[in-house]
Amino acid sequence: MVHEKGTGSALLETRTVTSVLIGLGLAAGAAFAARLTGLLTTGGALAAVGIGTAVFAGGGWGLALTLIAAFALTGAATRYRRREKIQPEQPEHRRGRSAIQVFANGLIPAALAVTGAAFDFSWALVGATGAIAASTADTLATEIGLLSVSGPRLITTGKMVARGRSGGITAVGTISGAGGAIFVGVLGLGRGWAPVAAGGIAGMIIDSLLGATVQARYRCSACGEEGEMTECACGGTRTLAGGISWMTNDAVNLLMAATGAAVSVLLAS
Repeated sequence: MVHEKGTGSALLETRTVTSVLIGLGLAAGAAFAARLTGLLTTGGALAAVGIGTAVFAGGGWGLALTLIAAFALTGAATRYRRREKIQPEQPEHRRGRSAIQVFANGLIPAALAVTGAAFDFSWALVGATGAIAASTADTLATEIGLLSVSGPRLITTGKMVARGRSGGITAVGTISGAGGAIFVGVLGLGRGWAPVAAGGIAGMIIDSLLGATVQARYRCSACGEEGEMTECACGGTRTLAGGISWMTNDAVNLLMAATGAAVSVLLAS
């Protein structure tokens, strides 16, 4: 019995190491391609390798391919008419997404994938897919919404706001985001797509609500311009004008992904 148990343990360890190595190879290839096309910074690419490896090692082929497909879709949306979307508040259009941006969107699905595999939580796969759906929906809503003919309106009041303003939504952006959530749900869970799609849409809405209410907003003392960063395009420095100082766009994205995961799990159960 001791021999059999030891053999089983060794086999499990071999499978785990193999999964990690395969995941590392897939993630490195995808991250390298994203770095070459300008979708990620060098730091963002390294972060993507870590996230991708964890997702494959914990969630297997299904979750890994869902993540890759979602990233490809959002990457295509980001590159589409890219020059028209370059704004001071959207630096990723110039330099690609940074490591902190990658972690903000990918930490929840990676953590759920690993946790689910380690403790055999069947619900973790649904949650991880829901988090990916939320990030996909949010990115598509932003990227397509920036090209909307009609300007965005603040989700809480309906007031017209500048393009790129957190909390501002457009009809075309919202519809595109919902489509992205459905795409991830169908791809990831097939016939069980509805809870994941709903979770993705819920995450997108929460992102906009947080962006409109508690996300940090700064105002430049020199030109009066408002934005999410302390540095202003005019060369001046912005000071906090609204929201909570630590509630950055990355913090909002992390909460958005967590919402997508939580709603997906609750609806699926």
